[in-house]
Amino acid sequence: MKKKFLSVLIAGALGICVLTGCQKAPEASADSDVYHAKSSLEGEVGNIVAKEPDTNTAGTDKPKSGGSYDALVGTEENGIWICAEVPAAPQTARTLTLQKRDDWDTEKLKELLDSENGNIQDITAEYLAQREKELSEMNEEDKPVEWMNFGDDSLMILSDGQKEVSFARNTSVSYVDEIFKKNCDAIYKKAPEIDVTRDSETAPAQFPVSHAKDILLEKLAVLDITEIHISRALYYELDGTAFYELAFTPSYETIGVASEFGQIVLGEVQPRGTAWITEDGIATMRLENYCGKITEQSENGKILTFSQVTDILGKYLENNTFCGNAKAKLTQAELVYYPTLREKELMLTPAWHIYIPLHEMMDAMESGDNAWQQAVENGTAWNIYLDAVTGELIKHSGDMSRTF
Repeated sequence: MKKKFLSVLIAGALGICVLTGCQKAPEASADSDVYHAKSSLEGEVGNIVAKEPDTNTAGTDKPKSGGSYDALVGTEENGIWICAEVPAAPQTARTLTLQKRDDWDTEKLKELLDSENGNIQDITAEYLAQREKELSEMNEEDKPVEWMNFGDDSLMILSDGQKEVSFARNTSVSYVDEIFKKNCDAIYKKAPEIDVTRDSETAPAQFPVSHAKDILLEKLAVLDITEIHISRALYYELDGTAFYELAFTPSYETIGVASEFGQIVLGEVQPRGTAWITEDGIATMRLENYCGKITEQSENGKILTFSQVTDILGKYLENNTFCGNAKAKLTQAELVYYPTLREKELMLTPAWHIYIPLHEMMDAMESGDNAWQQAVENGTAWNIYLDAVTGELIKHSGDMSRTF
């Protein structure tokens, strides 16, 4: 059975198990102008961050950026096994503040549509009327959940009968070529999926994934987007006709925005894109909360080395901030931007991301992997984000009880 391209987990606030005891009066700590008691854990993490990292890791088992890491962090009773390639990370990275785009208009939308027949119609009012009618006929419990979004309430939709394109909220985009999409639909229903995310050589040489990426970037250039971070690439082929399904996020100076979230909490925003791409052009493209203009950039300190990251993870495990499983391996480590919506602005914070992709974990469970089956039952953390400068635990995912 063909799996969903993007599996998403929905959960409420995570239950965090923290052991506390009688301790001496803690220090004061300031965070965003709010003063609070500084826990011993915060102090331990702060000491690791403040310590000058050991750059000479030759001949040791210490992890380093730009190499591989295969070791247990924590203990056999509560630890996480990281088996991943560690990317080379810059010494510093800026925190970015984005606001909605203010340069999108009908002419820009026409340029993105790239109509060949010239029979362009504005169908925005028609779409809104149809949506209002459909909502009015739904029972209250059947109406879609209203998620938080980056941007405003604007909407423009143009169609020429074959292609349709829209700008929404001044941050989101959709594009479809019905002829190409019809062909892709026929292939998708019958062809097996081939995952070429980490092994592009499994795709045919006559239509490599790099060519699909170039086709996508050519279309995105209309929106002044020049780089993307591809999180997953699937290839489909039937009777000599093929297309790629790409999942991607924005990228700024080679650092991509987070793509694997696991549990989604109301109020979170995920900038992401998906596209079906044929050799002849794009069949579908969708950008959600994706486009924004940078209004502020700030450097908050040095990026933690991966050695510091594993030391900090060890402290969180020691304090039972989250649960680990020493036999279930986390296979990916990357430096990303973690998105946070603050009123009308989207904040992108540099973060270290240690995880196993959701589809890999599901594959392991379906194949009878006892380690991951037990890990899921116990709520083991499989998707961890640490602030790449402060070491603060931004998010971790472990509750697999509700999926769709």
